[in-house]
Amino acid sequence: MEVKNDILSLADDYETFFIDVYGVIFDGTSFHERALSVLERLKKNKKKIIILSNSTQISDEAKIRYAYSGMMQNVHYDEFVTSGEFLHHIIMNHPWEFSESIGGKSETVKCIFTGNGDIFEDTHIKMGDLQSADFLYVGIPRASYGAVQIDDVWDCNGNKINIEDVLEKDWNSLQDSQGRKGFAEFAHLLNNCLRWNKTLLVANPDIFALSFGRDSRMQISIITQGAIAAYYEKLGGKVAYFGKPYRGIFEYAKQIVDSKGAILMVGDTPWTDISGANASGLDSALVMTTGVSHEFMKQMDDSLSLQEKCQILFEKITPKMTKLPFNVWPKHYINCFSSSGW
Repeated sequence: MEVKNDILSLADDYETFFIDVYGVIFDGTSFHERALSVLERLKKNKKKIIILSNSTQISDEAKIRYAYSGMMQNVHYDEFVTSGEFLHHIIMNHPWEFSESIGGKSETVKCIFTGNGDIFEDTHIKMGDLQSADFLYVGIPRASYGAVQIDDVWDCNGNKINIEDVLEKDWNSLQDSQGRKGFAEFAHLLNNCLRWNKTLLVANPDIFALSFGRDSRMQISIITQGAIAAYYEKLGGKVAYFGKPYRGIFEYAKQIVDSKGAILMVGDTPWTDISGANASGLDSALVMTTGVSHEFMKQMDDSLSLQEKCQILFEKITPKMTKLPFNVWPKHYINCFSSSGW
């Protein structure tokens, strides 16, 4: 397998770039070294840049947030497309399609966890309570003590559980190294949702996200909405998804950019970025030394070649994360989004 140094190695082959944020150009607190310079260089070379994120923020809010860190529209990118914005667009412009995805009435919603209620502003959907709402919107998962790590999970017998195996386990039996039982809290809530026969609405299908803990020098992996959804489906519940890897958000981004040339999706996650690009007929490039894929690869045996690590990632780990057979591979591999070699 050939691994390119950075995204500039592929710049001549594509007119438009769909670029993920977390793990590709941003680490949760700051942009990766030279990432903004590379974006600016691509723009100056007349490339179209769409930031394509599973963030549940409305796009205008995301633009403001990242502007504080230095990424500016029309300097570093053309448009910022979030899954929250896409969901709002569907509710506003395709209400019948939205109701069909929910599987019934969609007049009232209850946000569980920390909800992005602004998604429902200016829509026909009103806030309700947990038992009577037509559907439940899944916000950022938080236990009673805060964020729940998915890389610090143990069963009741004291066995460490790998990230890719968490979705297969009974969450009632899991705890972290401090004995906290956030997964059991989630399981209790989801069992109630199932008892009430509620559809969950998920605008961020990511299973986990990389974040910084109390020690700002150490990245941790925390559970996100996609894991809640996957476990609910395991229990037998219904979930309506919006965001990568589902084709709708890619088609929405294509309409916004109106590109006539080739498009490349650049991401760090096989089961959202790479899978979604393939389903939408786009080429994809996997970032190898930052983000989600790197999180798994750095734990593999150092004696393995890069190709062997990729085979484990795509053939063993990814099917566990998707709960489906997985035969999608990226067209390109890049060491990182922005290298120091230019």
